[in-house]
Amino acid sequence: MSAALLPAGYQSLSAIRKQDILWSKISASPYRMTNLPTAVPGFFAMAHLLQPNFDKVSFTEASDEMPDGRTKLIHVHGSTAKVELIIFNNSTYTGIFKSGGIGFARLSLAKEDYENFSPGMALKILIDGQRSQNLQVMWSVDGQGTNKNFFHNRFSNIIPPPTSFALKVLGKAFDKAIDRLPGSSQDRPEGKNNLPLYEQASVTRDGQSVDRVVAPYQVDFIPNPAAGWDPANTQDVRVNLNAIPQGTVLYTVAAKRSPTATEEVIGQLVTTSDFVASDYEDRILFFQHAAKRWRL
Repeated sequence: MSAALLPAGYQSLSAIRKQDILWSKISASPYRMTNLPTAVPGFFAMAHLLQPNFDKVSFTEASDEMPDGRTKLIHVHGSTAKVELIIFNNSTYTGIFKSGGIGFARLSLAKEDYENFSPGMALKILIDGQRSQNLQVMWSVDGQGTNKNFFHNRFSNIIPPPTSFALKVLGKAFDKAIDRLPGSSQDRPEGKNNLPLYEQASVTRDGQSVDRVVAPYQVDFIPNPAAGWDPANTQDVRVNLNAIPQGTVLYTVAAKRSPTATEEVIGQLVTTSDFVASDYEDRILFFQHAAKRWRL
């Protein structure tokens, strides 16, 4: 069950109506940039990440809101903007990788460690009459060291495996969660570092199902250097994101059909609002992980 703040029949609404509802909640009570929360869950709360059944909910919950009573344990603090995924005419893919769509991008750090900066993005594309399609992308779960420019590296759904012991342990729990998803091993994601895109390629922004799905194996978000800042900047990342104007091209979108295919630019991700940091987008807004394996 979700946090029960969304209206009855929410999933059946149009994408634009759902965006309006969520944005009204995200932007209702923004944090002051001079008083941003920094508290993170303690050790005992973080231990939930070692429980496969806890991690499994990331794949099985269909709501745009966090399940009731669930706490966000990583990427705790972020900033969210309304966005449009614009897909160019050259795209040979299906679903949202053909139609594009509107929704939200939440930019955050995996952990509050500015000496090992670990940026990532969750993207939610809202669908007419159906649940949203979501994807999570990062450069590396190990972070990018002391470079504090959020837009220094590209993000991808194919993420290098972790090198730190702690992240390897967490990764094993996540893999066990994947093993507990419905279907056979050929139906489930390949693993924690491969965030598949088959589901997102199965439906268009207007809710039409695709007969013959053509899903990219890999999608990379190549940052717009103009959106970034000095890598030595120690200001809270949310303050820097708050300064990005509406209408900014955040990322160029590039895709590969298969692991060995050549990358091709297929679109852009553009902001249609300012970034907002708020309690709702930190605690309640939910981005589901895709549960179906990529297929050629």
